[in-house]
Amino acid sequence: MAGFMNFNFLKRVLSALVLAPLLVLLLLKGSPSLIFAVVLFCGLLAWYEWCNLFNLSPFYLIWGGCLLVLSLSLSFFLSPFFQIALFFLLSFFPFLFAFDKESFPHIFLPFITGLFYLYMGFSPFEKMVSQYPREVLLLFFLVVFANDTGAYLTGKLFGRHPFFPKISPKKTWEGFGGGILLSSFSALLFNHFFSLWTFEKLLFLVFILSVAGVLGDLFESSIKRVVGKKDSGVLIPGHGGLLDRIDGVIFASPVFLFFLEALGYGNLHRMGL
Repeated sequence: MAGFMNFNFLKRVLSALVLAPLLVLLLLKGSPSLIFAVVLFCGLLAWYEWCNLFNLSPFYLIWGGCLLVLSLSLSFFLSPFFQIALFFLLSFFPFLFAFDKESFPHIFLPFITGLFYLYMGFSPFEKMVSQYPREVLLLFFLVVFANDTGAYLTGKLFGRHPFFPKISPKKTWEGFGGGILLSSFSALLFNHFFSLWTFEKLLFLVFILSVAGVLGDLFESSIKRVVGKKDSGVLIPGHGGLLDRIDGVIFASPVFLFFLEALGYGNLHRMGL
């Protein structure tokens, strides 16, 4: 078991060494249109994994993928209210022709939940990429991924007290604390070079992003426990599927955008202040 755990950790490290530089390069050098294309691609891939978790048919995979792309594309033009209305109207449309009271709750509910879940996590990047400095996005991913790494390592080494054992028995309070410590250290080091926020605001940001990331992790763990599957896929060695890697990102991205909007950072940046 120890050898397997070490091999699994090695795969996680190698995956990070490959993916992290690509993410940094994309955020610093990629055009907004390229980043949006990557967001759409990742959204579709995450939707594919979601459909596999619930064994949704190819029809719902394709229909939901079209709705997700349409909604993310319309985020440039429509308010969230109209996009939510669009989700409900078009999501229910196929069931008018194939309604079955036995299967309806087992198909429609995961269908509409998955669409909202992924739209919530991916749509903030359109605004963050177009209105905020790229360093802000780098800090966001650094905090979320450092929290995940710190929680994993601390939990493996020192974890004794389960966090929410009915959802994820392997997650511990020690891991939660270790995640916040590593993300705080990483953010403070990053902020030393880029001076994005004051010390107090930065630590508050780290805390709320860490909590949001943990909630995202627990949400996906709950889903996998309900459907009886260990991972959402096999795309990323040592992690599983894309959803397994970005579950914290999906919950943390709207929280981060709210934080940016509350600070008015984007307005100051556009004014050159």
